[in-house]
Amino acid sequence: MALYKGNLKDNDQFKVLFENTVMMVGHIYESAYCINKLTGEEFGIFEFDYDPTCALVGRNNDWCLIGGEVLVLKIWADRSLRLLDACEDIFALKSIDEYTVHILTDPWDDNAAIWELTIDLKKLTHPVSLMKIRDFKEYIDKPYTDDVEW
Repeated sequence: MALYKGNLKDNDQFKVLFENTVMMVGHIYESAYCINKLTGEEFGIFEFDYDPTCALVGRNNDWCLIGGEVLVLKIWADRSLRLLDACEDIFALKSIDEYTVHILTDPWDDNAAIWELTIDLKKLTHPVSLMKIRDFKEYIDKPYTDDVEW
């Protein structure tokens, strides 16, 4: 991934997907980045095939999750990047607690579902468990909207 030259947040093409008091996650086209707002550090995270759709940073700012055609997890403790390819076409992410996230795949797809991801930073060799909670068929025949209730 080529690093962007300059301040990402000042680039007109930078689209913010998630922001809290410490971190900002966004993208310039298919390239996803994370910015530590306290230190000014900018990290290239992943190069998607299409623009990423959503992101989330853990409540303790120790991990970052970015969704698009695939789901990627960046863990700051070991600086690892994990591709979680069991989930595809990610539409939205929802924080349940410090280390649990719900994932909504494309609500208009026949395979739409809600998944639960649990992150365990004490097990860095295998820090995630992913399980399907249920199918999500509520929007199959409805028109597109950015505001999906799930």
